[in-house]
Amino acid sequence: MAPLLIQIGKIQIVGQTANSVVYAVESDGKTGLAKDAPCVLKGGTVWYEGRQALGPGKDIDETDEVLRKEASIYETLGPHEYILGYLGLETGAVDGPDSASKAWGLRLERSPHGSLRNIIMGASTSPPDQSTRVFLAHQFAKGVAHLHQSGIIWGDLSTRNALLFDEWRLKLCDFADSDREDVYPSNWYGCEDRYCPPGSDYPQRHTIGTMKRELFALGRAIYEILEWKVPYGSRAEISDDDLVQALSQGEWPEVSGDNPAKEIILKLWRYLYGSSREVVDDLHSLLLSYKTIPAN
Repeated sequence: MAPLLIQIGKIQIVGQTANSVVYAVESDGKTGLAKDAPCVLKGGTVWYEGRQALGPGKDIDETDEVLRKEASIYETLGPHEYILGYLGLETGAVDGPDSASKAWGLRLERSPHGSLRNIIMGASTSPPDQSTRVFLAHQFAKGVAHLHQSGIIWGDLSTRNALLFDEWRLKLCDFADSDREDVYPSNWYGCEDRYCPPGSDYPQRHTIGTMKRELFALGRAIYEILEWKVPYGSRAEISDDDLVQALSQGEWPEVSGDNPAKEIILKLWRYLYGSSREVVDDLHSLLLSYKTIPAN
């Protein structure tokens, strides 16, 4: 049974992974219900009225370090049309009034529709029209280009970390695994397996350079958006072991012949782009061929 604070609507869990939880609390809204709060909190566990309401969660020292680092990424990126709004770092003395101040949460803008990955998986048989999908891919690439122009490697580039707003507007989020390009590990790239290059050397992810891996992953995201399906199938369709086997055997997702971004996707997978800005320009040119979506 859910904890009482969730049952009565004081706390709403929006998303959760092994490393963090995103939640809303009623005190941030005007209705007395967490579901109506206009912002969310991200942290190692849930805090409510100054106490760890649904603990134990992550160690507070580890949470403090991780959240301060992600906050620094948001601060480097600044306000941007395609980056989730960052509203501040929540800090306080969490172990009593005499303890040192720790970061316990990031306050972030709330998406009304959740992650693009969940939208795709939930409507895989009824995708939006082709022009809307190109529009989404263009926004996604513009967000990535802003990251790169700000000197940041995303590291976990995925439609899982793109949130949908009204009128098919996207904003990128979750920069816990991001870092400055000059300090991002040269022997690691932390994206999900289905965004990795297939081949006999899988999972060796560092042999082609970090930025090339990031651009390859961008090709996977554009593929997912335009094809409106997850590369290699959803978790319900393919087990983790089968996915690893497919990658290690060099299997590639099939790009449909009528995919309007096919050449862009293949060019990314062949490491033929020099920057994400070039990808934005090519998607912009493609977007201009449609009349029903604004070419922003």
